[in-house]
Amino acid sequence: MTDLELLEMYEPTLRFAKSERFFPMAVEPYLEECLLLSDNAKIAAQRLSQHERAQESVASRMGALKDSEKYYLRFAHRLFDFSAAWRWLLGVFVAGLAVGGFFWGLTGIEVDLGFSFLAALFLFMLVSPVRLRIIPAALGALALCLLSVYPFVFFLRPEGQNLARLYLIALPIYLALFIAALYAALRVTIEYVVPEGPGMMMDMFSRATEKVAEQAYVQYAEILKSHSQPTYYGRVLRETDADGAAWTILQYHLFYAFNDWRLAANGFNHHEGDWEMVAVYLKDNSPYAVLMSQHRMGKMERWQDVLRVRDADGNLTPHPLLYVALGSHAHYSRAQIVRSPSIYSGRLQRFLFWLDGVIHYLFLFFNPSQKFRQALLDEFKKNPERIFDEESFAEMEIPATRRKSLDRYVVRLPLEIASGDGFRVGPHAESLKEEETQSGKVLIRRKSRRPVTRPAQTVWRRILLNSEWDWVQYKGLWGVKSWLREESGPPGPRWERPKHHQPAEERARWGSPLLWLKTLQEK
Repeated sequence: MTDLELLEMYEPTLRFAKSERFFPMAVEPYLEECLLLSDNAKIAAQRLSQHERAQESVASRMGALKDSEKYYLRFAHRLFDFSAAWRWLLGVFVAGLAVGGFFWGLTGIEVDLGFSFLAALFLFMLVSPVRLRIIPAALGALALCLLSVYPFVFFLRPEGQNLARLYLIALPIYLALFIAALYAALRVTIEYVVPEGPGMMMDMFSRATEKVAEQAYVQYAEILKSHSQPTYYGRVLRETDADGAAWTILQYHLFYAFNDWRLAANGFNHHEGDWEMVAVYLKDNSPYAVLMSQHRMGKMERWQDVLRVRDADGNLTPHPLLYVALGSHAHYSRAQIVRSPSIYSGRLQRFLFWLDGVIHYLFLFFNPSQKFRQALLDEFKKNPERIFDEESFAEMEIPATRRKSLDRYVVRLPLEIASGDGFRVGPHAESLKEEETQSGKVLIRRKSRRPVTRPAQTVWRRILLNSEWDWVQYKGLWGVKSWLREESGPPGPRWERPKHHQPAEERARWGSPLLWLKTLQEK
């Protein structure tokens, strides 16, 4: 069998969540949309013109770069330049201080400070729709608190005491309106603010905000019009271990235009570009295991434990069946919802998970349902010392029969939704009847029913990957570089992420696949 025939024989079938927006794609259309940027401010942004592209492709230009570790791509760049807006605001602010102070003294300075603050707050909200929703809600809550105090302050004043009778008549009406407004604010807070608070905090440090994620989806949907077939880049390696066993490793490299985990499923990460991989290991020509990329290292499943696709007649095929998590594109061997902080190493992410857990605990504790509170207290009585341990929030499960309608809006982070209730790619994708779960059960409606654009085909486009390809040699990032490591684009399929200006090292799963197998076996 040729390498392509061997890859086709064992190629996986992937099941996605219902509201997934990004699917495995060819690299070239993505590169044609990207800016090529550098850490070095002296190197200008590079984008090849149509004439230059006819002479030299983006991919070949990437491979020819010297010190390519210092470069990164930017996919979603058709956005308003807020950095320029901030510079203009700073200039107007300084000019306002000078003019206002000269003509009106302290009053002019105060007016300039007030207008500059409002303008800065407005720009801050426009950067991301998350902030655009949460900040007005916070200001509304502040106004509501002031309104709750004002009637009593007014009554203590002389003019309030003179209107005591009228005040006593108006007070019940005011309190009724206040309670109604408080209830509405509570619903908005539970539905929008609490679940998206950690996302807003991550957006503040990220260059891949919710607005960037939305723009990336628009650009990807446009690419799908002319490149409608899901693609994998296959690679076949043959090695012999110390015991003399012959191994054939089939690697399926998958590229996604964007990882919108935070926007899609209340996860943490957002970043442009996303390289994932599935590998089938054959030992002495017999299937031995399936290795799949996940957060950090990955996971291994022995062949006998792997779900495999059945054909239309119900016969078992050699194609592994895998579930792709919503937004993050991590692979799982079963349909499942995963809540665990252990997949993170970043301090900020783990702190946000802990903070979200504390909010979740307080929300459950003050729930109007006495039975619900008691179930929570019983859960923690088993291990009272772990009341603020982040793992306890991941393990806690409250029976669904005790949940109220609002409870589902408080989502514990992180949330990996490998539900398999959406689009399917691979052999026999149209006739799959294996297990799935409903992502809508754990997502609020506006997330589970968001618009999506899917490939027109479910059959794989197979491309045999050559390690000498130009873009394979590129050692930089495949997405915009952010101030947070977890929010930056990933390196390519061959290289590890560059560290502290050190040369990029080759991934173990690329150059030493048996070492990767051993590592996951010992995990």
